[in-house]
Amino acid sequence: MRIILLSLFTSVFAMDTSKIKSEVSTDAIFITSTDPISGRTLMIEEDEYSVWVYLLNPDMQGIDFDGFLCSVVDPESITISPKEATKNGNSPPLTAAFSNKYSYIKDLKPKDIKVSWKQNRIEIKLKKEMYLIMDLKSKTSYSKALSEDCYYGNTL
Repeated sequence: MRIILLSLFTSVFAMDTSKIKSEVSTDAIFITSTDPISGRTLMIEEDEYSVWVYLLNPDMQGIDFDGFLCSVVDPESITISPKEATKNGNSPPLTAAFSNKYSYIKDLKPKDIKVSWKQNRIEIKLKKEMYLIMDLKSKTSYSKALSEDCYYGNTL
């Protein structure tokens, strides 16, 4: 999944899009942010179940580390098995066991997301509320959307 994201990211920003017109529209979130000081790039991407944040390596040749931002599907309503859900390259949906009242964000829009680059961390707010902190030194993510530390990340 991460290699697919990176190659998509690289191809989108490497090609000349001035002559390409597209009528295709998608509601899925895809945001990039580059720190003007360090030059590091962050990608925020929504898949079928979740929104993940990926910090690219300084050379942009891979993902340094990631963080779970939120679920776009209520974890209590997910009936698909993780194996089936990941068939098409998606990350596994957040299970109810690791969710809390902040996990599910209904109708999340790009305008609801604010990225703030700090000296040693990246802070991401959803609807003006702190949801994710990515510690650049320890390469650890802390998410408000998690009820306990798990393979999705650590709690905020």
